[in-house]
Amino acid sequence: MRIGVDIDGVMYKWIKTAHYMLREVMPNSPYKGKNDLLHGDESQVTHFDWTREVVGEVYWEWLFTEGVRLGLFRYGHLYPGTIVAMRELAKLGEIIIITHRPKNAVNDTLAWLAYLDLPIAGVHILTDGEPKSSVHPQCELYIDDKPENVRDLMMHTGATAIAMPDRPWNKQPIAHLGVHRMYSWGDFIHLAQSVAL
Repeated sequence: MRIGVDIDGVMYKWIKTAHYMLREVMPNSPYKGKNDLLHGDESQVTHFDWTREVVGEVYWEWLFTEGVRLGLFRYGHLYPGTIVAMRELAKLGEIIIITHRPKNAVNDTLAWLAYLDLPIAGVHILTDGEPKSSVHPQCELYIDDKPENVRDLMMHTGATAIAMPDRPWNKQPIAHLGVHRMYSWGDFIHLAQSVAL
């Protein structure tokens, strides 16, 4: 069994790292301060482009140029249980990382994965906005937090199941059969076990 796993919003707390960099690393940041919008947890991020809308294009561009150079995709926190879950999933099948990243973050992404020393069987870093369904051979099981990716995978792959971790930015109802909302890594492992049978 091949298990397609996304990075940002699934394994990696990208939003937490991005907000930290915009507050604490960006020179002359207007976002320092205890009551600022970029201080809190992910629960405030109500849709996928929330951060970009809040900070505007100038600071968003800094994040994806200088921010990437300073480690946006190299440092940061994992969601709790990620490492243990990857090890458990590797017992059930091959873990294939499938992620969208800018071209200037490819080396950092590979370094980050190497540092974690996870039992992965393949890595696909899509840098031109390609649909994740374009990765072949396709997987029997996927997990992704972005609703557009979930729809693409549902419509253009023969996956047995697709999971979407419950995040504040993807609360809209899932309209497709075969898409499962996950509330923990344990939920995803149980789903993987059922697919592997």
